Amino acid sequence: TLLLTLVFCVTSVAPGFAMNADDLGGAVPAASAVTQMSATDKISAMEKMLYGTEQAGALVGRMDSLEDDVYGTVTSDAILDRIDNLYDYLKGSPASNEAGFLTKLNAIEWQFNESMSGGPAKTRIEAVEMMLNGKIDEGSLSSRLEALANIAFTDGVISVESVTLPKDSVIKVEFTEELSSREDKAGEPVHFKIADNVYVNDVLVLPKGALGEGTIKKVVQPRSFGRDARIDVDFTHVYALDGTKVPVYIGDLAKQEAKTAAGAAGAAIGGMIALGGAFVTGKAVVIPVGSTTYVQTMEDTTIQGMVYQGK
Repeated sequence: TLLLTLVFCVTSVAPGFAMNADDLGGAVPAASAVTQMSATDKISAMEKMLYGTEQAGALVGRMDSLEDDVYGTVTSDAILDRIDNLYDYLKGSPASNEAGFLTKLNAIEWQFNESMSGGPAKTRIEAVEMMLNGKIDEGSLSSRLEALANIAFTDGVISVESVTLPKDSVIKVEFTEELSSREDKAGEPVHFKIADNVYVNDVLVLPKGALGEGTIKKVVQPRSFGRDARIDVDFTHVYALDGTKVPVYIGDLAKQEAKTAAGAAGAAIGGMIALGGAFVTGKAVVIPVGSTTYVQTMEDTTIQGMVYQGK
């Protein structure tokens, strides 16, 4: 009886530990994991994706504001249905044959700049409008995005395809902020971006400029016998064209690619190989903005990519 009671308690409690996506670009969890997002979590994720920060106020009021910004109107469905419908529209699906909101925005930005910036979606739409029209347009975000798509692509159609980015694909990345063994500490975030476009056949999955994130794993200060300081960086993920988080790390293939690119001038720092001249060594170590290295994908990842058809 005690054993059965214990089993019942464990199986009853386990769902409470289900994974929650932290944003609209969350990676698809393993098949054995259970993904459960509450209505509040979804609203918070949508606000961060559109505005950069979570908004204050009552749940219904925040949802009204989101729908008004995205659709230009407030729907009359049940509140939970409204949340699910808007979340699915913004997030999209890698298996869909139609570009989702985030995929469309990233593709438009890449089409004009051959790079993809990060930041709030609303701010990015405004930046493209200013670049093309010299002003910020009025109307819903969805209609403004469609207008930009019509300028960027024939008939406004973005050809997408669901593909699998294979495990151990090697990716060149570039640091977007300086790291210093004097200033930085273990646990602090590290930001970088993809340096070159990554395709699966003719489908663009990781655009140049797409952002990546990691953390500083360890900072070793200068030691005796002339040993320099060292910064160990734990690269965790990059964002794909559709916003999917693609887990990455410094594996043997990435190290070899970096060594080949760096040649004799390469400098090894905590298992991370810098390209020639990228790191300044001495009593302290500085990783300047623009320094490049390589990472590799940790697992097969399904992504909604854009079929490249020229400019």
